Order: sequence, then C-alpha cells, then structure tokens
Amino acid sequence: MRLICIGDSEKNLDGRPCSALSEAISLGEIYLRICGREGAVGAIRESPIDIAVIQQTAPNPRLLRVLRNNKVSSPVLIIARNINADSVADVLAAGADDCVSINIEAVELLARLRAIVRRVSGVGITSQMITIGRMKLNEDTREVLIDDEAITLTQVEYKIMSLFAHRKGGILNKDAIMSHVYAGKNLPQSKSIDVMMCRVRAKLVEKGIKAPFKTIWGVGYRLVEEAFAPLGSRDMNPDPHHHHSSNESCMPITPGIDIRAPSKGFDIR
Repeated sequence: MRLICIGDSEKNLDGRPCSALSEAISLGEIYLRICGREGAVGAIRESPIDIAVIQQTAPNPRLLRVLRNNKVSSPVLIIARNINADSVADVLAAGADDCVSINIEAVELLARLRAIVRRVSGVGITSQMITIGRMKLNEDTREVLIDDEAITLTQVEYKIMSLFAHRKGGILNKDAIMSHVYAGKNLPQSKSIDVMMCRVRAKLVEKGIKAPFKTIWGVGYRLVEEAFAPLGSRDMNPDPHHHHSSNESCMPITPGIDIRAPSKGFDIR
C-alpha cells in the first residue's frame, strides 16, 4: 500500500507520522512519503499513491477542499487529535473517506486503511504476490522465495527486499531505505544499512542470484532485475558495466540524496 502522510497542523508541518500510524506501518507493507500541507497537491500528483492521510489537530475540511478543487481524487483518511461528531461530519461531507482519533489502535488503523483502498480500487490488498523472474515475494506470508524455496530473512531484511521489489528499476538511497524500515522511529546510524544490504545480498547469492543489487556510487542501490531471470534464459553477465558488484555492494554510500524512481516508483522520505 502506497501512502502519503500530510501534516496539516502547526505542530506537524512536515507530515511526520504520529505514533499510531508509525505502528500501523510497521505492521503492514506500507510505502510512505511525507510532506507538509503547502506541497500536498503536487506531492500527490507526482507520486502514484493508494491513499492520503492528513494529520490535523482537529478535523478541518480546508485542505481536503483544496485537494478536491484541484481534481485530486485519491482517497483520504484524516487522523485528528481532537474530534467530535460535528467536525467528523464536516470532513466526511467535504470528501474524506474516514476520520479517526489519534488514539486509535494501530491494528484498527491499518484495517481501515486497507478497507478504504480495497473499496476504492475494487481489489483486495491483503494478499499480494510480486514476481520478478525466479523470485517471488509474498506480502501475505511475508516471505521471499527463490525458485519456490523460501529464504530465511529477518523482519528488517524482508522489508528491504519488499521495498526494492516495489521500486524495481528505481535507485534507493540510505535515507529512503531507513525511512521505510524504521517508519519514523529512532533511526540507527546510516552505516547499518550497508551491513543489512550485505546480509541480504549474501542470502540471495547463496540461492544462485548473482549480483542482485547494483551500487550507484555516492547515490544508492538498485535492484538488478536481470539477475533474477530464469536459468538458461539470461546473459550470465546481466550488467556488463558492473564487473565487481559483489565487492562494491558492501561499500558505504552517501546519505541524504533524494532519488526519485521512474514513473512506477514511489518516493519515500
């Protein structure tokens, strides 16, 4: 599920997710972008999202009306600190799909988000399989399989693989990876991403996937789709310009560079 979190209060201008949303993100496969209210329209238009979450002190239809007046049709859920029946009715009338208290339990919030997306799209999202050649990523069971054999991954390693599977073809920097893996919680040192990438790479290599990632020096990492092609149907050197990928993969990269994926990608900050 691709989500954009919009801060629309004096205390949350950058869109950083509240604790309930952060926990919901950790429970489900949610790919997050955050922004302030000033850039909300542009951010939604340039990122293919499933749902927008507006965080407010009290439900206010102002920003919602701006979105709808600018032909933004994405579903919207509002999380507010102070709610009452009248304010909830106002935002629902203005086009919100749901409005909940900031004190909502994370498991319920995740269920509401999924229900809205399912209702709008007409497609269930609780069970998804992403296939990239020999690799299958099952979002329902949270497994990564190579040739139908599961790889033993930690929760963090699975999140990394899931992120790259959704952003295949795009380049991800350390900030993007850490924001996804830790969902706004206290972030470790950026160098730990290099270590985790090395571990994931090693597990894929053990399953016969050579050079699964390419290191873009000073920028980030990219999933090499050709490396997952079925045996016998691919060039054994899928990236002729990348001769030492197994060594390069563990070298640190420069954090803090915002790299956008192609049109299929989703920007996470």
